Amino acid sequence: MKTLKNEIKISGIGLHSGEKTTVRLMPSERPGIWFANKAGELSSVVDAVVEEDQRLTGFSLPNGVAVRTGEHMLAAIAGMELEAVEIVLEGGEVPIMDGSAFPFAEAINETGFADAPGETPRRALSAPIALEENGGKRFLAAVPSEKLCVSYVIDYSGTPVGTQNVTYDVTRETFYNIISRARTFGLTSELEYLRRNGLAKGGSLDNALVFDGEGLVGDASLRFPLECVTHKVIDLLGDLTLAGPIPTAHYVAIAAGHSIHGKLARRIRTVFPL
Repeated sequence: MKTLKNEIKISGIGLHSGEKTTVRLMPSERPGIWFANKAGELSSVVDAVVEEDQRLTGFSLPNGVAVRTGEHMLAAIAGMELEAVEIVLEGGEVPIMDGSAFPFAEAINETGFADAPGETPRRALSAPIALEENGGKRFLAAVPSEKLCVSYVIDYSGTPVGTQNVTYDVTRETFYNIISRARTFGLTSELEYLRRNGLAKGGSLDNALVFDGEGLVGDASLRFPLECVTHKVIDLLGDLTLAGPIPTAHYVAIAAGHSIHGKLARRIRTVFPL
């Protein structure tokens, strides 16, 4: 079972709170992802009570820890195949960093892995699961597969983002070299709503791709052509960690988002109780 060789400490700004926050990832001998409160009491992410929000992943745990915008860090833990980790969050929101999962993946890669006693359960889907929202406009399915694979489609017709689709075999190498580097994105038309509702206080062109009617705002440029839809793969992987180790399957998402990701995670929990 793979855990961290040493502790990792990452500090930055919360995307929605705008406040400085710090997260520490520490070696563990317990399989899975655990959050510690100030008294050192641990709760597993599989016991999370998740907020129903299309724009972010927020959840609370039995030990009183509340976590917001944790999906990029959680995706990095899953994508880098880190099987046992304890996390301390100082502040209620995981730092946004550059808007991608890469700062977390890079820190894990540079710190390196150590072997811990025990074994992570290997889970594979044996029957398909399909969910939809918004009258079928949002769709998410998981079908049996011999490898972990994600296909994602986004539809921002009428904007410079447009319609995009990708398929990735998710391995540590693919995650580190490609998937993790995709940054979060949004439209200028969405910013007023977010700020009116007390969100995106820490958002800037340093941690998000922002599109207006003509294209990218400011001097930003894409890291690769399908960066926007690839970021949705990060979000999905991060959200699925709330069900425990992600089952081997082919995940197919069409115009999905955090809300339906969370519903699939809860369905997986019932199929694979821990």
